[in-house]
Amino acid sequence: MPAPAEPRSFAPHLALAFAVTVWGASFVAARHLLKTLDPLTLAAARFTIASLFFAGPFVASLIRRTLRGRDLLKMAFLGQLAFSTYFWLQYVGVRNTNAGVAAILVVGLFPSATALLAPLGGDPRPAPRVWAALLLGFLGVAAVTLAKPNGVGAGGDYLLGALCLIANAFGFAIYSLLTRRWMKGVAPATMTGGAMIFGAIGLLIMVAPSGSSAWKSLGNLDETQWAALGFLVLFCSVAGFHAWSFALSRMEASRAAVWIYAEPVVAMALGFTLLGERYGPLALAGAAAIAISVFLANRRPGESYKTVKNGKVD
Repeated sequence: MPAPAEPRSFAPHLALAFAVTVWGASFVAARHLLKTLDPLTLAAARFTIASLFFAGPFVASLIRRTLRGRDLLKMAFLGQLAFSTYFWLQYVGVRNTNAGVAAILVVGLFPSATALLAPLGGDPRPAPRVWAALLLGFLGVAAVTLAKPNGVGAGGDYLLGALCLIANAFGFAIYSLLTRRWMKGVAPATMTGGAMIFGAIGLLIMVAPSGSSAWKSLGNLDETQWAALGFLVLFCSVAGFHAWSFALSRMEASRAAVWIYAEPVVAMALGFTLLGERYGPLALAGAAAIAISVFLANRRPGESYKTVKNGKVD
């Protein structure tokens, strides 16, 4: 008789739901902080502080010599890809667009880019049902983008911001796939922490030419902005990235990627509530399509979705 099927674990899905919720809210928090800070200073402050929370597991791994030289090189590369360059570009985009549009443009191409680049992470390409869900989500993103929310211009600054955000989609796809491939045998906290520490070092080097003026701008933050910075550090950087790494260690990156389509829904809702951003019927219809795409792609285990156990895809 065939062995009974093991119960499906919902832990990776809960981790993904938490990550995309706080990351969606991060666009609103960043938009509020960018009223006072420039993009590079905000990124450097966020990840310099956040990296301290991962220093313990990372240093312990170094002491135990569980990390090899090649592991450190990989973490250094991931850190520059996913923390220094990525968030500098993202905050330029958030400043030049708005919270909702920024989330939409970052997210719009990410699941499709992850699916196209799936072999980079050692994953199979998604099955037709998943591609259909990805297409529905992408159409929802296109609808929101074409709606041109109030207060978002179409000049050179907006175009620059949009290009930075679109580049982020491919950058984060590469980061997710390589993390999925390289983190086998490495604890999620160690991998994420190492990459974040190297990314913070990169950001500190990038902000160094600005001198002390960049850091003095932190003194101009009000109480709500300090709360926003704390949220970015504790929830988005520490807890969010740990949850994402945990999920990637237990499922295919292309499946996890579909969850990212929920980020714009969170960002739009909070942007509407907290920042007064307004969206018309087309934008709301697009947001609904994005939410439905996440449900369709994750409603049941399928032939394209397999769990990961002991470093192997079952």
